[in-house]
Amino acid sequence: MATKATTAKTNPNNETDLVKALESQIEGLQSDVHALMKAVTERGESKLDQASDAVSDTTQKTAEFANEEVEHVRDYIKKQPIKSVGLALGAGIALALLARGQRG
Repeated sequence: MATKATTAKTNPNNETDLVKALESQIEGLQSDVHALMKAVTERGESKLDQASDAVSDTTQKTAEFANEEVEHVRDYIKKQPIKSVGLALGAGIALALLARGQRG
């Protein structure tokens, strides 16, 4: 049984149209990817700004709290200087004993 060899005939206009359609789709995809990247970047920047603001607020509140506590300690020392020296001496001795016990 003999078979006839057939060759596909292609129309140059169809190939050109196909290439143009593919180029158009690629351009559309590039545009979509660009828009997506921009949206992700903007959202990331927004989240980064929010995190930065939160850290800044927390840092400020912590500094204010620390300053208030330092003032409380100063007031206590002024009101009860002998007791404050005794507490400081006791804390120093306790720390020295702990440090000595760990070395030896």
